[in-house]
Amino acid sequence: MRRFQVAIASSKGGVGKSAVSIHVCYALSQKGFKVVLADADSNQSSTYWAERAEKNGHDLGFTVIDGINGDVPSDCEILWIDTQGNPDLEELGSLSRNMDLVILPCGVDAGEVTATFLSIRKAELQSDDYKILLTRVPPKPSRRGKMLHEQFQEAGLPVFNSSVQYRICHVDANESGLTLGQMKGRAATAGAKEYARLADEILKAVEKGDESR
Repeated sequence: MRRFQVAIASSKGGVGKSAVSIHVCYALSQKGFKVVLADADSNQSSTYWAERAEKNGHDLGFTVIDGINGDVPSDCEILWIDTQGNPDLEELGSLSRNMDLVILPCGVDAGEVTATFLSIRKAELQSDDYKILLTRVPPKPSRRGKMLHEQFQEAGLPVFNSSVQYRICHVDANESGLTLGQMKGRAATAGAKEYARLADEILKAVEKGDESR
């Protein structure tokens, strides 16, 4: 197979960009893919997460490299790029043209939703090049996540069916250098299943795009 390239980009901080990166890369590696995460964010959150994993003797199942100067291994099948936070519109447009898929994580508060709408419009992103991912979604009985999903759909914007629910175990995973899939407990198990479903959606999206090329 040819190498697929996926980038995750956010115009707002605090939407879980690096947590999504770590967990989806883990989920993809569990499906048998050779995954490389290129950390191009100056905050280096993904890099520090991987360093904590190594320090604590955990194997994330994929490789993390410097997103600016790192060399991508030749056997890499999926290259995931954790981009610099708040990219300018020109950079976002360039990503959409050069990646197989750009993922736009979006939290559920009004400011994050507005920022996502504006980024898509001003960067003139094409619907085949990106997908919105709702993150930090409050658990039921809140309907906020469902309502926002419908709002994006009604606006004709591509949005993942999968979303990432807010769970305190994300904090525990980050501190220990683990993924939810490597942790015990009902919440961690449910979260890991979310990421596995999201990974399946991402694979379908990039494979569909590959067929259309």
